[in-house]
Amino acid sequence: MQRKVNLLAFLLLIFHLMGTQFSFAKESNDAKFCSIDLEKRSEYTFKEYIVKISYAHERMCQHLEIVNRGKVVFHEEGVDTHFSLGSDWNGYHQPAMMNMTGHGTQLVISKWTGGAHCCMSLLIFELADEFRKIAEIEGGNFDPEIVDLNHDGIPEIRITDDFLAYRFSSFASSAQGAVILKYVNGGYVLAEELMKQAAPQQSLIEKQIPGWRKALLKGGLEWPPESFIQALTDLIFTGNVDQAGEFVNRIWPRDLAGKDEFLKSYTAALSGSRYYSKAAKRMTH
Repeated sequence: MQRKVNLLAFLLLIFHLMGTQFSFAKESNDAKFCSIDLEKRSEYTFKEYIVKISYAHERMCQHLEIVNRGKVVFHEEGVDTHFSLGSDWNGYHQPAMMNMTGHGTQLVISKWTGGAHCCMSLLIFELADEFRKIAEIEGGNFDPEIVDLNHDGIPEIRITDDFLAYRFSSFASSAQGAVILKYVNGGYVLAEELMKQAAPQQSLIEKQIPGWRKALLKGGLEWPPESFIQALTDLIFTGNVDQAGEFVNRIWPRDLAGKDEFLKSYTAALSGSRYYSKAAKRMTH
């Protein structure tokens, strides 16, 4: 018995030391770790600028460096961080230099911080006489998409807002919001005029009401049903916040508990949206 106790104490000590070592490693300087055995992966020249993407530790650490006339004007690195020219991770294969602002061309670089499906972002730089980082557009679990939606020659950025990831269901079944950003006065803002759409016709909603009510009454692990939450989310992200509240009240069975708790949880998630949290304030007033 004493030997078992001693063995257990020994194992607990080992786990504690491992945890301490891991904590120390996380708090250590990533720059020192990532700079060891640094190898050049690729190098590109744009005007007077040189863009270097390098890696270390079997590609576990990557460096992004932008140099202008021998001077480093931007540097970023990280453990399990990956950089790529353009926005080629979403399958659209846009070039690295694009007209993103309406004036000249800007450098676009994709960044992925590792993980099964997170996190993606776009880095956008001005490579004019004065270097400037215009924006870092965070896409979360999804690649930001560069697309000219209003056909004016200046592309917008379409984001899949994953504010509901794992909230009421598995990730694959989570509802999503569609966000559009546009370039205005030196940065990116919501293009609500491009997001706004008319609410669905009542006849289309009427057809789905029986199925939604049945699923709500049935319950289950993924509850409320994803299609119901997606319809609610679509109303909110297309500028129909007032109709969204009416939609829930109309569909939810009167004798079924849980509506207030659902709306509270949904609004809390919406408040955490990177781009559309202000809609949550309207829902609570």
